[in-house]
Amino acid sequence: MLCAARQPRVCDHNGLQVLSFWRPAVLHVARGGNTASLNHLASRRKKYLKENLEAFAYLAPAGIILLVFWLLPVLLSICVSLTNWKGGDTLDVVRFVGLHNYLRAFGDELFLKSLLNTFNYVIVSVPTTLVLALIIAMLLNTKIKFAPIFRTIYFLPFVTTWVAISIVWKYFYHREFGLANHLLTNYLHLGRLEWLSEPRGLVEMLLAPLGIDIGSPLLAGPSLAMVSIVLTTVWRDIGFCMIIFLAGLQNIHRSYYEAAEIDGASWWQKFRHITFPLLSPVTFFLLIISMINAFKVFVPIFIMTPSGGPDNTTSTMVFYLYEQGFRGEWFLGYAAAIAYILFVIIMILTIIQNTILGRRVHYEA
Repeated sequence: MLCAARQPRVCDHNGLQVLSFWRPAVLHVARGGNTASLNHLASRRKKYLKENLEAFAYLAPAGIILLVFWLLPVLLSICVSLTNWKGGDTLDVVRFVGLHNYLRAFGDELFLKSLLNTFNYVIVSVPTTLVLALIIAMLLNTKIKFAPIFRTIYFLPFVTTWVAISIVWKYFYHREFGLANHLLTNYLHLGRLEWLSEPRGLVEMLLAPLGIDIGSPLLAGPSLAMVSIVLTTVWRDIGFCMIIFLAGLQNIHRSYYEAAEIDGASWWQKFRHITFPLLSPVTFFLLIISMINAFKVFVPIFIMTPSGGPDNTTSTMVFYLYEQGFRGEWFLGYAAAIAYILFVIIMILTIIQNTILGRRVHYEA
């Protein structure tokens, strides 16, 4: 008798139960061949179990690490965000407060200011980094001498630790001894700037000599202190984005440009109709990861403006989370809630980008 077996299914053959294991098969079970068939199934079962046990044994170390140091802290932090836990509190004084910490955040002026500062940082730093990286990548993609040396020079800042970079740039912006003010005063004959101590917005500073007063902080733009940190970030991250763009450019077949040149296309037409569309997967990837990293910025803020900058104009969401959770009274519940608000913001923006921009990504066949 024939029985088509699928994973896993029990087939009845005149009162004899036969268990098929995990893949489609056609089993022939007759009264004279029951023992041989069952022995075959038992050997297959042992082989299947052995293969899976070996796979789980190889996965177990990494799985345990992820469980203990990632999944478990994530679940515990969700629970913490729903409590009034402060550092040093024992469990008998910790109380469940529900969504109080989340509602408190949106009524906290300092949190809302850090949210605005974070968006200012993302809006300025991400496009600037990507545009400059693309320009440098296109220049290095031409036949120039010492291109590998230039690629190495541009990439070196990215592999340098953020702490070292932040300390160097902090001295670069020093009012009295910094190189930035030295260039302004000695070569451009301009006055000194309070780079990391200037609370006024960049737009406000540019329009002030014209007598235009901007009352709203939303229109004033990021402070000069924040712009200084953005310049540091661009200098560091531009090398990584340049390397990724360069890899994408070198993957575009030369025949496309040759055909465009025969048709008399200008450099702008070749960029608009060939380079940019075929670079869209790379651009989309860099846009997503650059945005996520920009929202999580902390080290340069902490090193260059350890108090959150002048009038808290460089205090970002992660920096404010640190201040609430690990300074002062250690409001761990409130800090955890801020972390999940940041997570939701990043997730929503990523979904929006994937929905809107993902359709425009052109993958070469």
